[in-house]
Amino acid sequence: MPKEALAAYELALRSTDLALNADVPGVDALVQIGLLEPTADGTRLKPVDPRLVEARLSAQWRTRAWQMELQAAEVEHRLAPTLQLFMDRARPEGAAPAVEYVHGMPAIRDFVDRVTREATEEILTAQPGGGRPAPVLKDALPLALEHLGRGVRMRTLYQHPARFNAPVKAYVEAVVEEGAEVRTLDEFFERLFVIDRSIAILPTGEDRTSAAVIHDEALVRFLTDVFERNWQRAAPFEPGTATQASAEVLPDIHNMIKRLLVEGLTDSVIARRIGISERTYHTHLARIRESMGARSRLQLGYLLAKEELSRGETAPRPEAPSDDA
Repeated sequence: MPKEALAAYELALRSTDLALNADVPGVDALVQIGLLEPTADGTRLKPVDPRLVEARLSAQWRTRAWQMELQAAEVEHRLAPTLQLFMDRARPEGAAPAVEYVHGMPAIRDFVDRVTREATEEILTAQPGGGRPAPVLKDALPLALEHLGRGVRMRTLYQHPARFNAPVKAYVEAVVEEGAEVRTLDEFFERLFVIDRSIAILPTGEDRTSAAVIHDEALVRFLTDVFERNWQRAAPFEPGTATQASAEVLPDIHNMIKRLLVEGLTDSVIARRIGISERTYHTHLARIRESMGARSRLQLGYLLAKEELSRGETAPRPEAPSDDA
């Protein structure tokens, strides 16, 4: 912060406020950042607690970062047609395309079944969301057991809520018994298949009814590295009782919800990113409010901002505003 702005803030603290038209260097910068704000009557400028300013700016910047991340992801979809044209023109005649597209869920399932049957070493799978339909898992189980029986290593990544889904638990128990490895992560990730580290498959478009099949060695290596990084941070999924699942992952789920609330995301967006229904999300939200002693959403936001600012300090938590505040 410029020295003149720091001096102006110190002056405002000593004087408790400044005249709205005070000719003091640095005042404009303080107003712009939010460290000075008009009083209720609009005639003076009063200093603002820097911790509140930090919390507000941090939330705004995190939200902007998330929006930029979404925009960056959208670039891929918008440029996909031009990339296809470029790669078709650039590759030697008869060579496999770096990226090809499969359209329609039946065609995607058939393609995935075919290339996984051809796997000889390893199949990496990332399955976001809280669970998968029982019929889908019933159809997938024989093929997974076939892969494992042929000596193909299988590693699958789910989100934490999958631990509470009965069909997923039954599927995981069956494949783990035959040597598969399964882990869960609190964060959202995209659906992904990597076969023998030579082919990667991921959905495209908002409706996820098309898939990009990537053969390019560099792109496949990059996507494999993304999977490996998530895998290292994930927790092993060994199906057990609901009590065990709760103890293992509920703290992570609640911490993730808190982080996303501080970032300013809506309830529906948070539920999708966590991989749970909105009804289940509101159950978790109620538990978080109860654990933090918040009687309203306003109080919860206040306490979360204070918790974010404290960063592990042991000072007593400030008194939260009442519902009437």
